[in-house]
Amino acid sequence: MLRNALTILFTAACLMPALPFYQTSSLSTAQDKTQESPPPRLTFTDLKRNDSIKGTFIVVGSVIQTYKCPPCPPRAICKPCIGDHIVITDNLDEKDPALVQRLRIFTDRPEQFDLKKKYSFTVKVKGKIAPGRAIEEVDLISFEPWKKPQRTILP
Repeated sequence: MLRNALTILFTAACLMPALPFYQTSSLSTAQDKTQESPPPRLTFTDLKRNDSIKGTFIVVGSVIQTYKCPPCPPRAICKPCIGDHIVITDNLDEKDPALVQRLRIFTDRPEQFDLKKKYSFTVKVKGKIAPGRAIEEVDLISFEPWKKPQRTILP
């Protein structure tokens, strides 16, 4: 009986130091999830100005181009490809090509987007970009068709 009691005490003593670590790590994970805020929504003007934009953000735009790299046959030497992507803009009505603001979004499936359709994209900055330098390329995280905000009319 004394042997069983000593075994239990020894086991409890070994597990005690691990218990506070386990409890605090699960608590901090729960706190991190509740403190997570949604990514900021940026305009094309924000992307052009780039006041140290980092990480993930949301941008709304219309698809003006889709590009899928051409297949390269096995053992062939093919021209390098920039990567599958779409190009979006915030203004489809702009007639002067020099004034059209563009953002290239790299995606594995550019064919899933319809031309001239508006989407809300959650994207991530590609690499490091110096402050003040326009953001022109991002990686797609997720997207959804854009829905015009509903106006509420008060009586």
